[in-house]
Amino acid sequence: MPQKDLNLYLRYANGFRIPQASRLYSVKVGYENINLEAEISDTYEIGVKKNFSKRTSVELAFYYMTIDGTILRDANTGGYRNGGSSIHQGLEATLKSEITKEWESSLSYSYSMHNYDNDPTLGDNEISNAPNHLANARLSYIPSYLKGLRIMGEWQYVGEYWMDDDHTASVGKYDGYSIGNLKADYEYSKKLSLFSKVTNITDERYAVNARYAYGKEDYTPADPRSFFAGLEYRW
Repeated sequence: MPQKDLNLYLRYANGFRIPQASRLYSVKVGYENINLEAEISDTYEIGVKKNFSKRTSVELAFYYMTIDGTILRDANTGGYRNGGSSIHQGLEATLKSEITKEWESSLSYSYSMHNYDNDPTLGDNEISNAPNHLANARLSYIPSYLKGLRIMGEWQYVGEYWMDDDHTASVGKYDGYSIGNLKADYEYSKKLSLFSKVTNITDERYAVNARYAYGKEDYTPADPRSFFAGLEYRW
């Protein structure tokens, strides 16, 4: 059956998300019995996918989600509570292309906004740890002279974001980060595969999580440049 050149879709979903165990229980005195309700969400999504040829495709999607009873954290006490509503909306775009029989590329980008909706204490502030910009680019090489080998270079970008929901002036935003990775997989046979990768090629110093908690800035450092290799055998 021939593949359609243009696909349109519209989705709606209603659901709930129960609190995580790390939010229900705390080692801090006074927060042993936190009563949290599940978050209730309504999600709307509309998108389009266009195939320009057998080698190139573009996909665009817009989503809009509301959450009632949003679970949020107090930056000073570390405790969690159910707040009011929050609104999450954004645009996602993906471009995939088979440049030649040996080279493939993909590029994805998303712009999103995550805001509290008239919360009693936070108003319409942007939610912390939620970057507006995310991007990912990949370039893959599948050589015809060595069947089963695939080499991929990757670039990842995470934009700046607020470190606390209160938007404390002295804290502000974390700048985000940009890193590169390299990965190679070789399927020698149906039973034996080899793999290797190098993460954070430029040895960038950055934090995978940056927040303002317990009255101070808190950073979780990312791994430095790292090398991994291994093999997999299937019986």
